[in-house]
Amino acid sequence: MCLVRVYAHGFASLIHCYLPHCWIASLLQFHYNLGKILCTICSGNGKDEGDIVLLICSQINHGIESIKADNLCIPAAKLNMKAGKKALDGCDHKTAYSYLDTAQSLLPDDNWESYYDLSLRLNFLLARAANSSCKYDEAELILQTICKRARCFQDKLPAYFLLVTSECLSCLFDFV
Repeated sequence: MCLVRVYAHGFASLIHCYLPHCWIASLLQFHYNLGKILCTICSGNGKDEGDIVLLICSQINHGIESIKADNLCIPAAKLNMKAGKKALDGCDHKTAYSYLDTAQSLLPDDNWESYYDLSLRLNFLLARAANSSCKYDEAELILQTICKRARCFQDKLPAYFLLVTSECLSCLFDFV
């Protein structure tokens, strides 16, 4: 049931809307399916998705349960990582964090063993987004995880650099 206020010139505004649970589930499934279709269309032309990757992910992420049921966790994680990187490059750090956090949640528990490169890149991007979103403690934990799990020094170096940089900035702000 929806309550709508109608104004004199024919404009209307939604006051309150109650939708039964089954309708909400159907709406979420619709958004998920829409995202899958958009992804198929965009990836089928062989070009980079560009900014539409943000729209695709926002639609697909409505169906997290469907992603897991359809065994699309890794492709969805990669797509969310691409959207997070796009948002991070555009200085939209909170949106980037949201996409990257969703990507992280889609990876299996043994992601560092089974998807090492993906886990390394995703965790570093997530740490950058967390750091830029003022989630310093979380960024530090993610960076420490990278330093512990990375296989070689070259893989650990960007994490060490961001860790030291964020520590220096935090000391600078504490001093002022």
